[in-house]
Amino acid sequence: KMNTKKKKLLIIELNEFCPEYIKQLAQHYKLQNLIKVLNFTHTITLSNDKKEFYGLDPWVQWVNIHTGLRSEEHGVKILGENLKKNHTQIWNHLHHQYQLRWAVIGPLNAKKGSSLGCVSFLPDPWSSNEKAYPNELNELLEVIRYVSKNYLALNYFALSSKIIKALGFFLRRNNLFILKELFWELFKVIYKPGINIHTLTTLLDYVCVLYYLKIKSKNNIDISIVFLNHIAHLQHHFWEKYPIIHPQMEHGIKICDKIINLLLKDLNLNETNLLVLNGFKQKRNDENDIQIYRQVSTKLMLNKLGITKVMIEQNMTNDVLLEFSSLQETNNAYKILLNCYLDTGHKLFDVSKINSQKIFIQLNIHHVVNKNVFIKYRHIKIPFYDLFINLGRTGSHINEGDIFSPNIEFPNKIFNHEIFENLVKIYG
Repeated sequence: KMNTKKKKLLIIELNEFCPEYIKQLAQHYKLQNLIKVLNFTHTITLSNDKKEFYGLDPWVQWVNIHTGLRSEEHGVKILGENLKKNHTQIWNHLHHQYQLRWAVIGPLNAKKGSSLGCVSFLPDPWSSNEKAYPNELNELLEVIRYVSKNYLALNYFALSSKIIKALGFFLRRNNLFILKELFWELFKVIYKPGINIHTLTTLLDYVCVLYYLKIKSKNNIDISIVFLNHIAHLQHHFWEKYPIIHPQMEHGIKICDKIINLLLKDLNLNETNLLVLNGFKQKRNDENDIQIYRQVSTKLMLNKLGITKVMIEQNMTNDVLLEFSSLQETNNAYKILLNCYLDTGHKLFDVSKINSQKIFIQLNIHHVVNKNVFIKYRHIKIPFYDLFINLGRTGSHINEGDIFSPNIEFPNKIFNHEIFENLVKIYG
């Protein structure tokens, strides 16, 4: 038997997936790889955070998992926020202790930290201070980053220049196989469910996995973390009551099975510890559950409120970073945004000052808003639905999650920040 100290570790972070639902889909389409994973030994994970948008979010919970700290200890609340200097993520920790080499692909709010031991690193698109490694990955990251931060107001000139850069990534000789796979998958979806943002986010996970496998075939990697977001996204938008399955979900689950197959097919479980987890999971939404609205255009919304000189960085949903060129403009905008209400008395935004030139805002409305409701600020009155749409969310966050592993021992129930200790223990 190999010395466990030398055992490799593969963590597949399949964000927010609901095991019961995924099992139904996997059985329906006979997806053997997903069925296999869902039959591994199961552990329940819990989070201290209880409420979506107030801590029970992937950009907070994955930081718990990667640092071994509860959210009130690490203090990261916003997507793209930096980690405190003295907080170490598991890949940096394991390299520091045991000189293990690592590849970390795509987790939300992951920071590269020290470059020591890094074989590959791909940050999430919102962590704008982070660079990908190897450098060629930045050619791909730029277009993803641009779309992620500007999807409500795309400038097609800016977008096309970034697409040309991304083509540079795909046309490198040893990445051509990824382009070929991507074209083949795009060809298959033209008719159903169509080439759209949902299909593309699913195929982005596939592309990142193909790239990771290329890197893995050429390098010795001890610790691998592969983050996949497409199922989370599809559950949020296309979770129909089984046996109805949305075509978008059908496409996503089949690609997911394909990805799991690629990651597991050459894996020797005597040499690699494997862990598949969701961070926490979603449940299917009821009509009157939490409602998610998003501004039609952040620029339009701010202009209507009298805020014109501003740089806008869109986050994942209705949360936005606003940057101003002077303290006076920041304070002025802060005052306006803080004092916007619905005519029903509800405060419109959560607003926080990041620094003298940056404000973070997030919509504070999560109930069913009637058609004739207005937004009010001083003498300004704007119909709510002129500026916001209901996303019709089909899945919402709950504070319980799951771990599936064929060969790592966990307690039956564990807080998600305790996963860190349990993994470090394997090497100690």
